[in-house]
Amino acid sequence: MNLLTMSRPVAALLGALLLGTRPAFAAQPETAPPERDHSAMPMPDGMAGHSMGSSPQLPTSAKPTDMKMDMGSMPDPDAPMEKMDMGSMQGGSAPPDARDPDAYAEGFVYTGMPGMEEADQIVFGKLLADELEFLSGNEGEGFNWSVEGNYGDDKNKVWLRTQGQKIPGQPIDPTTDGEVLWWHPYTAFWGTQLGLRQDFGPGAHHYLAAGIEGLAPYWFDVEATGYVGEDGRLSARCKAFYDLRFTNRLILAPSIEANVYSRSEDQRGLDAGLGNLEGGLRLRYEVHRKFAPYIGYVWERFFAGTADLRRAEDEPVSERRFVAGLRLWW
Repeated sequence: MNLLTMSRPVAALLGALLLGTRPAFAAQPETAPPERDHSAMPMPDGMAGHSMGSSPQLPTSAKPTDMKMDMGSMPDPDAPMEKMDMGSMQGGSAPPDARDPDAYAEGFVYTGMPGMEEADQIVFGKLLADELEFLSGNEGEGFNWSVEGNYGDDKNKVWLRTQGQKIPGQPIDPTTDGEVLWWHPYTAFWGTQLGLRQDFGPGAHHYLAAGIEGLAPYWFDVEATGYVGEDGRLSARCKAFYDLRFTNRLILAPSIEANVYSRSEDQRGLDAGLGNLEGGLRLRYEVHRKFAPYIGYVWERFFAGTADLRRAEDEPVSERRFVAGLRLWW
């Protein structure tokens, strides 16, 4: 390049500045950038043979109709839930060839095989001699008993019980009797009893018996029974027991019993109203759960007309007894 060719653009620029005009440079033709040839670019070994210049093509055997989705079997999302057919999704009856739920037993069903019963189906019996004792008190020396037994399952039991007292030379105690009862559970801790009662001794009566027996709150054993005699007379008896454990074997057992009558009975020394109230304390030692000797003290008081009948016979209206005996059960 010489000086003459270099001075021409400079002169034109200076002239434009002096005249206030825009310099007129020669227009340069616009050219597009050269197109790259991708086929000439080196390709990795795994990509060899692939063309980058065109979009992938579908197989020639594929048709546009083959790509359509069948939307007719899908539920309408705008339809209410109650109108949608849910039968194919869940619920319904099992098919006829479904597995037998009892097939694991190979066709065997419960038949009451001895020793294979469920807990509430087991039939068993029990005999409890709660009091078998020798007594000594202000009325003399004698013998006292309270025995009960039952047989059946957890839904129905036959219940037998008897209690009484006998002091030689005196009439049998008016509370001496025997009962046959049918027991049926009412709740988890209470059961109802229905049956018959038979008095022993002079002036004995037959009674229809109905009552409840069970475990009260704080572990009190309670029996409450009402009686209706053959001549319409009424009677009631209520008993309560409690076991106070000093150790697993040494147990103090307080008890209380009350008897009420609707009519007087001279032969048995009873009058209408509260006949007697008896409280006892017995301390037992369980050598074995089924065998427990004990000693104790019993206080009994007669009330109302029954106390008057005893005074007329010159008998005390209260009794104090020391007892010693055994508590057994089988």
